[in-house]
Amino acid sequence: MKYIEVALSLPLDGTFTYTVSREQNPENQPLFGRRVLVNFRSRKLTGYVVSESDTVTSAYSIKNIEKIIDKTPIFLPFMLDFAKWIASYYFCSVGEALSLMIPRAVRPKPFAVLPVSSVSETTLTPEQQVAYDGIKNDLRHNQTFFYLYGVTGSGKTEVYIKLMEDTIAAGKSVIFLVPEIAMSYQTLERLRAKFGDLCAVLHSGLTGSTRLGEYLRLFNGKARIAIGPRSALFAPLADIGLIIIDEEHDGAYKSDESPRFQARSAAFHLANSMHAAVVLGSATPSVESWYYAQKGFLKLYTLSQRYQGVQLPEVRIIDTSTLSQERILSPEMAAEINRRLQNGEQILLLQNRRGFSSCLQCSSCKTVIECPRCSVNLTYHQVKKKLICHRCGYTSGIPTVCPECGEKKFKKIGAGTEKVEDEVRRTFAGVPLVRIDYDTVQNTKNLQEIFRRISDGEIKIIIGTQIIAKGLHFPGIKFVGIINADLFLNIPDFKSAERAFALITQAAGRAGREGERGLVMVQTVSPDHYAVAVKDGFGAFYTNEIFYREAVGMPPFFRLIRLVIRSSDEDTAKNECDKLRKLLDLLLETMPDQDERKSIEIMGAAPCLITRINNNFRYHILLKSKNLQSIRKVVRQMTKKMERLPKNSYLEIDTDPADLF
Repeated sequence: MKYIEVALSLPLDGTFTYTVSREQNPENQPLFGRRVLVNFRSRKLTGYVVSESDTVTSAYSIKNIEKIIDKTPIFLPFMLDFAKWIASYYFCSVGEALSLMIPRAVRPKPFAVLPVSSVSETTLTPEQQVAYDGIKNDLRHNQTFFYLYGVTGSGKTEVYIKLMEDTIAAGKSVIFLVPEIAMSYQTLERLRAKFGDLCAVLHSGLTGSTRLGEYLRLFNGKARIAIGPRSALFAPLADIGLIIIDEEHDGAYKSDESPRFQARSAAFHLANSMHAAVVLGSATPSVESWYYAQKGFLKLYTLSQRYQGVQLPEVRIIDTSTLSQERILSPEMAAEINRRLQNGEQILLLQNRRGFSSCLQCSSCKTVIECPRCSVNLTYHQVKKKLICHRCGYTSGIPTVCPECGEKKFKKIGAGTEKVEDEVRRTFAGVPLVRIDYDTVQNTKNLQEIFRRISDGEIKIIIGTQIIAKGLHFPGIKFVGIINADLFLNIPDFKSAERAFALITQAAGRAGREGERGLVMVQTVSPDHYAVAVKDGFGAFYTNEIFYREAVGMPPFFRLIRLVIRSSDEDTAKNECDKLRKLLDLLLETMPDQDERKSIEIMGAAPCLITRINNNFRYHILLKSKNLQSIRKVVRQMTKKMERLPKNSYLEIDTDPADLF
């Protein structure tokens, strides 16, 4: 009989002891690192074996496992250490952290990729060479954390590839992170052309079996470069030498489900434990990363010129404050699109909102049709003839009468990508166009086919959400139109200006990446806002934004932990949040260190900005301090002393929240 400790993907501290019979393990093989099926509270669950022994002291009856799932280990000791850190830092269980890392499938399946042609050796520009040589020299002197700031189209990837070549030649492995699944395919294609089958892709969009197949190629050393979104950070590579986080500013690197980890922070911890290097890169750095680069925590290298001397695009700001609400394209933008089409050029139009209209409003009493499950408006999708909630997925038909006054007429307020597409089709009839958003991109093959048609010049106008603004390279695009630059600015959150500036700049960077200079038009009702003035560059934006962040006491000057109580009953959510606040106040009052106590600020309890999501009411508390360890200590004590929450009520703990919605 063997005893094993099993971690389960449940929000429960600790591990659980089970026995393994001789019949289940006749050769008495080591079980650490394998998955097992166990009976836990009358449920069959997959668990992860984190330790084993021949004896155990327990006053309870110990259950036998149901079966051993894996014939050989599927995770490595360093992965367990990493999972323990994730669990501690982001307030989750070790089992939940391990479930992030290990695919759920049992039978692996190969990842089918299209063949790629080889690429010729790239010659670095003088700026790229300086950055590459500098990082190589710094690595020899034990500097390991870097920031590669490069304007859009400056060729950051060429520097990445040279550093990857060195890492592979030294017998080490590489993790290459991109923000979106959609982006990983262009990157994978480019890297596979250089490194062949050494590349493996990992992300949640793969089927479980395919993901397991790629995971095992990395685990067994057949692949040594893991590419993908934030989940690729957990690749089973025991000899990591380099972690690259491209477009590091992107909010997609922060998980919005437990464990709520930030890939950037987790990458620094992993690199420290593995003695690996980290290179962050972006044309629009996150405010926090740029702040730490200025403080010297990250060694900064800059690419100020586009690759091969291509000019940055001209940027024109179009004030649309007097534009009719019935019009989407200003006369200036419509005329420019027409001129570009006459020249046979490709055009990209960004509208970062799906659907046709953001809401339906009664023409008489002004009632807006809301989601019955969430405190948000339902979005009108004309293609599907449906109202859809973008929070919970609720759908309904179009109402025939207003539920408040019985009026039969509704106004369609706001514009999404469908409405932009509708106006563009009517204005430029017969021009081949494509809409790229989460409604049209159904799968990988679909997206790859769209990219092919754009690259071949079949598509003349591309309309899309932020998917099309992130790192994609289409040389034929000379004109970019930002339809409504104010969408992010209207959100009451401390990062709204940062998101707006990054999205506008990144979208603008798709224009004129090869050949003649491109043009960008930005439509806005706030032409003087510093987040919209992208032509002034990142430096001007950062100067304004860092002043604002310090004035309101937000990151990077303070660290945050957000506590959210959600419940199916609003009174319960409010009362439990109030009780949590009282407990936190008590814990603060009894802190022995007076200076530490004064350094902590507690805000709330208060309803979240979006109070109800999918029939769950949400109230939150925000803890602030310049020292993260101080508020982590308080939250750790709170979790030990708080009473058990009522049925259908839950506590969410978010370290370094990306937003306060």
